Amino acid sequence: MIAASVITLILALLFIGVFEWERQDRKKTGSKEDKFFGNWALVAFWICAFSFVVFALGALAE
Repeated sequence: MIAASVITLILALLFIGVFEWERQDRKKTGSKEDKFFGNWALVAFWICAFSFVVFALGALAE
């Protein structure tokens, strides 16, 4: 369970980084294009964050 927690934490950080990078890029360029990729990165972040909590609590229960 510890390995699963670490993997989901790394993935969560990766997805929030992608979201922030795209957000900063849109601000810098003044782009009004669709935020589809950033929105899915944010959804994936929350899924990974929830999974991290579940796996971490599972590891503590062992």
